[in-house]
Amino acid sequence: MKSLKYVIVFLLIIQFFLPSQLSLADVYHNRIDYERVKSNLHDLDAVMQQIQKEIKRKKLQDYIIILGDSVLFGSPGNSDQSVNVFMQEQPGAPAIFNLSMPAMQLGDYYVMMLKLKKFGISTDNLILNIRYAMFIERDPFPSPVFWLADELRGLDREAYDRVLTPLKNAGFKPPSTPFQWYKYFLHHVVLPKVGLFRYKDNIKLDYYHDYLKLTGKPIPGDALGDSRPWFEKDFADFMHDPQLLQSFSDKPFDLTENSPDIYFLNKMTAFQEGKKTLVLLTGTNHEMMKEHVNKPGYIANMQALNAYMAKQPFQYADLEGRIPDSLFTDHTHLTPEGYHRMADLIWQEWNRR
Repeated sequence: MKSLKYVIVFLLIIQFFLPSQLSLADVYHNRIDYERVKSNLHDLDAVMQQIQKEIKRKKLQDYIIILGDSVLFGSPGNSDQSVNVFMQEQPGAPAIFNLSMPAMQLGDYYVMMLKLKKFGISTDNLILNIRYAMFIERDPFPSPVFWLADELRGLDREAYDRVLTPLKNAGFKPPSTPFQWYKYFLHHVVLPKVGLFRYKDNIKLDYYHDYLKLTGKPIPGDALGDSRPWFEKDFADFMHDPQLLQSFSDKPFDLTENSPDIYFLNKMTAFQEGKKTLVLLTGTNHEMMKEHVNKPGYIANMQALNAYMAKQPFQYADLEGRIPDSLFTDHTHLTPEGYHRMADLIWQEWNRR
């Protein structure tokens, strides 16, 4: 019994002191660690807790939060080549925290905003991106909340119930049996609040990096792929990929709340009322995708989307065609130079008003 008390005391000490012994650099370098977070989405909580600590420690007031998909994340380049790194080179640029993640959808952005609020992190200055593919009818993929459907259930049950059918159609399986509910409660409610659980992946990675240093081995980079220009690569097979073709469908957009994407966009707009918000439509490699972007249906959808966004209360910028095709690394992602160019455009738009 006495030994059990010591164990409990030890765990309590870890619970209260572990976060203070770590820093933002232990969990975040210019962006989230995609390879780690995709395996354990609760690692996002470690990042947010350390951002909150950084904000308080430095008494930051005008910091910017970036939410986005793989484009604002900076894929396929490394974490020193994402847009926020280049934006912070601008004179007078504030701290910028990039919480983008590949494959995130508008529903994920909304959940991230709710999580930021829970951690006391302001979205008074927010930049996020949308893409043409986000507004294509989901039949049934991708899910309107790709990563964070379980989190949505706990943070906004009404929104969760509203999109549960398309979530299920895309393969999401909510708990239904008592054992499944027990696992859900344990893994999504209890354990994420335990410091050792929240930071275990970061601690393991730190030990692994220390081992590599001691043995004289290089620490692996965090690039997700080949960031050379698209015309230096072979896309012959990729151009026939069904997922790629679907993402350029010219079927007319449904820009009403019947679309889960418009529903979540409206939820975010309401959440951001009175705050500075810049929504970016990130562009397409027109030369590579000319067969698709020149279709009348694609052009009509772009016109309808731009008209819809122009009526919204947030600041909106269409970056389509504003970055040379030669700076793309595929159909939608950019080379490091391309992301530098995008960062300059974002900074111009951010300071427009």
